[in-house]
Amino acid sequence: MTKPRDDTGSADDRLARSLGERLRLLRQDAGIDGTQLAERCGMRQAYIWRLEAGRTLPSLRNLARLAVGLQVPLTHLLENVEYEDVELRPRSYDRD
Repeated sequence: MTKPRDDTGSADDRLARSLGERLRLLRQDAGIDGTQLAERCGMRQAYIWRLEAGRTLPSLRNLARLAVGLQVPLTHLLENVEYEDVELRPRSYDRD
């Protein structure tokens, strides 16, 4: 059974919530709590909480650290994560 889609908030908010839910499920499947995951990844427990709550999006480096801490392939973290409606817009990367 699929979960109903949550259309509240911005596309980035929905992405963060979806990724947070996935991270929480993988952590629970590993049989560890947030503090243990933080220790394995070299992160603060508060950061793990913010990720799982969908309050922040991790960098690619931190996704890799989470994958190592959970002992799963990096791609496993992104399975079933909703990203289809993420806005694609040009960004300026001017260097001075």
